[in-house]
Amino acid sequence: MAVYTPLQQKAYEYLKDRVVSGKLDKDQVYSESYFAKELKMSRTPVREALQRLVQEGYIDVLPSRGFVIHPLTESDIVAMYQMRTAIECFCLSHYASHQDEPKTVQLLSLLHENLALQRQCHAGDIEKDDFYKFDYEFHRLLIVQMNNSWFNEAFEKYAHTFETMTRMTMDCEDRICRSIQEHEEICALIEQGRSREVFDWMHRHVAFPTTVMLDMLKNS
Repeated sequence: MAVYTPLQQKAYEYLKDRVVSGKLDKDQVYSESYFAKELKMSRTPVREALQRLVQEGYIDVLPSRGFVIHPLTESDIVAMYQMRTAIECFCLSHYASHQDEPKTVQLLSLLHENLALQRQCHAGDIEKDDFYKFDYEFHRLLIVQMNNSWFNEAFEKYAHTFETMTRMTMDCEDRICRSIQEHEEICALIEQGRSREVFDWMHRHVAFPTTVMLDMLKNS
């Protein structure tokens, strides 16, 4: 696992936040030196941070010019769908087949805590923008609880595409409410030990935003 200096990590977290929050214009070319000046540090840690963001699919480097926000493509969306269904469906099926094991019991407790926060967002007790964070965390928990480093690494690679798609598709009518209901059903199926059903349910859960995003790209 790579080890980063405090300055590299600071630059990475700052730049990633700017990208994910939508504060950077997707049509603008940004320079390494601009952010080094903004962060009051040398260009070296900024360059290292940018390399990480390239590897994670957040940005694209334009040689001798700078970098731009990576545009979401059809191949990105399809690849993420394939990766998510392969990994998350497997994880859910495993949990449902071992619903009484301590690892699964602990996972369900964490998922129910997360769902309570999602419901508060939907009710307006918490900022709606926080729903994206809770939705992301719900799916992250499904993977990290397996303690499989390869799964964790794969999830990190498609995390940005996941976040982008979530933000774009949650504007669809009743999508937040529907998403919460689907998350509740997933938990119930795990608790009931229905491994085949939860496998199929996750396929449908992932398929909806995938279809919506592909339609958006075609119509843009």
